[in-house]
Amino acid sequence: MKVGNIELKSRVLLAPMAGITNVAYRTFMKEFGIGLTFTEMVSDCGLIYENKETYKYLVTSPSEHPVAIQLFGGSKDTILKALKIIELQNIDYDFIDVNLGCPVPKVTKTGAGSAWLKRKDELYDMMSSLVKESKKPVTAKVRIGWDNQSINIEDIVTVLQDAGVSLITIHPRTRNQLYAGEANYERIKNIKSIMRIPLAISGDIFTLDDAIRAQKMTNADFIMVARGALGNPFLITQIDNYFKTGNKIEKATLDDQIKYLREYAKSLINLKGEYAAIHELRGIAPHFFKGFPNLKKYRLKLSAEMSTIADLNAILEEIKVNLL
Repeated sequence: MKVGNIELKSRVLLAPMAGITNVAYRTFMKEFGIGLTFTEMVSDCGLIYENKETYKYLVTSPSEHPVAIQLFGGSKDTILKALKIIELQNIDYDFIDVNLGCPVPKVTKTGAGSAWLKRKDELYDMMSSLVKESKKPVTAKVRIGWDNQSINIEDIVTVLQDAGVSLITIHPRTRNQLYAGEANYERIKNIKSIMRIPLAISGDIFTLDDAIRAQKMTNADFIMVARGALGNPFLITQIDNYFKTGNKIEKATLDDQIKYLREYAKSLINLKGEYAAIHELRGIAPHFFKGFPNLKKYRLKLSAEMSTIADLNAILEEIKVNLL
């Protein structure tokens, strides 16, 4: 299916996640069957004020295409300025995605993220201007409303379509829910009927059955996976395969998970160097062994006793010797 003028080879999208979806993670995950990757959220003001860390988020890899740069900001002027900065960089990207769903207070208090859901007129003005100015197709990620008393997802979808976006991703929680409770797919089960562009859905996709259930309920064109694939990259393959063939394939084995973690560690070290990569892996590596019995002590070792690649390899060898 096409998004804008670009054909996606998979119906599975990799969600942007702060502190996780750097270029190493995205290229690693791409091999499992991702149709479209997204950078970490890029602050418009971070670009305007030349924050070095913000510019690092713009790095892409030739092997991950198609890839979207996810931009956030609180005003039309700053977002358009940020777009011009992006277009002047030597970056190879395919979409501009606008984050209209982030619920975090430090984002919404600036008027960015979910705060746009309360300003429909401004939202249309900003998004239509961005679509006109951007050299690439524009997409958007939203929530269903600010709170339970102001759920307005139908109005927001109409605004975004009229503004000319090429894809809308809906996370069916309100801003006030943050990440608590359950994603309310029942609330958007009929949203596709008012859409003339592709729909992606996101939220609480932790298993293949979660993806199947959410897609059947909403008739979505794409499934966006976030933390459900953190440490479980083969979930992407399961979902991709199911929507291409109708067949369910088994989860990854423990041996597979060890192999995947080694591959990801190598990719992250190539990007950040051993010291920074291994310290970042302390928070990610334990996820690779969730759900496997008798691994609690090894997960603790990965999070607390790992400082070098040699430490990682030693722990993985210990798992292989004792549990395989």
